Amino acid sequence: MAIPLNDQPKPNPSETPRPRTGAGGRDGRRQYRVQKQAGTQLEATILCADGRKAVGECADLSVGGVGILVPLAKNIEIVEGAKLRVRVQHVGRAKGIEAAAVVVSVSHVGGSVRYGMRFESIAEVVQQVDSFYARWFNRRRTARVMPDFATKVMGVLKWSDGEMQARVHDISMGGVGILATMDQVAGLKEKCRVELALTLPGAPLPIACRARVVGIKTFTKNVLIGLEFEANGGIERYAAALQRYIDERQKSIAKFNEAMAQQPKRAG
Repeated sequence: MAIPLNDQPKPNPSETPRPRTGAGGRDGRRQYRVQKQAGTQLEATILCADGRKAVGECADLSVGGVGILVPLAKNIEIVEGAKLRVRVQHVGRAKGIEAAAVVVSVSHVGGSVRYGMRFESIAEVVQQVDSFYARWFNRRRTARVMPDFATKVMGVLKWSDGEMQARVHDISMGGVGILATMDQVAGLKEKCRVELALTLPGAPLPIACRARVVGIKTFTKNVLIGLEFEANGGIERYAAALQRYIDERQKSIAKFNEAMAQQPKRAG
């Protein structure tokens, strides 16, 4: 849950090249991150079971979770794994959206602490989303990252009459893009259900879950397969590890871009 709303790092092409269409060639995943537009004000309040609370800025938001920036002066030292409630509210609205959540990541960002929260029940969130708040729960944008080029992440797909092992091109909380060859995708079609297995760098256990093909994008030499994780297909068990990996990659990309920006420009 790590997309800064106002100044989202734009990955350098040499670090994170990807097709414009993203995984699957179209947007249609679960748990989509939406960037706050200029002039909007979304506050996020962390409500602990022991009565402590902290008010911060809503850094990113989806039906799956929220990222919250709390100034160091207001930090209440919440640890990963803590269960609490979160209320997201626009400053101009009398009513917000409140739901149970669990802390999946804690990191320092400048003079703030960033808490990555995963909502425990998507249904609890969706039931509260009205026409006003729907703009922030738009299902057409997602936080998607590419693995470090120095560390290949391989995925294994199995379906009714085929199997392949290919490189993971990008990954998000909603799904994954697999880069394969023309021969490997023979017989694989959109809407096909697959069994997916992959191991994220640093993760203690491999991910094993069900997914379905939502797009097959053909390039000159390769094919990009867009997979969407199936609800209740097993991905839920790995949500915390997956979110942590996405957070770490986004921070790494941001540092890379910052370092590149500080390099002296070549004389033209």
